[in-house]
Amino acid sequence: MRSTGAPANATPPLTVHTEVGTSGWTEEVGTHVVWMAHQGMTDASLRLQPEHLGPLEVKISLHDNDASVWFGASAPATRAALEQALPQLKEMFAAQGMTLTDAGVSRESARDAQYAPRPSASAAAAEAENATAVAVAAPRRGLIDTYA
Repeated sequence: MRSTGAPANATPPLTVHTEVGTSGWTEEVGTHVVWMAHQGMTDASLRLQPEHLGPLEVKISLHDNDASVWFGASAPATRAALEQALPQLKEMFAAQGMTLTDAGVSRESARDAQYAPRPSASAAAAEAENATAVAVAAPRRGLIDTYA
């Protein structure tokens, strides 16, 4: 039995054959990312063309049909192309019955970065309500009440 040095469950990098920033690149990247989400993959690496603009690290977080996708790319041209691709990626997720609730592009590796999904509107409202309740319940200091 031959050992390749990679873990048995490691996913081989997917290749994006369309050159970064050209027509069709967004579609190909989006197709890979939507496919990864459907497969339940949480992180992957995409090989890009030309190779010096990659690799593109992808981190996916799924909760029901809501997805958060984070990209890490060291090349400025790759980051710019990804930022322009985000609206179309959101549409591609919607076409597959999923909601892209959060997405971002970073210079850091998406695998190493710690991303926190933004809370939903209801969670944010509940958090604000709790903060208000805590502020109201806090004791007052420095005030003296006198009764006649």
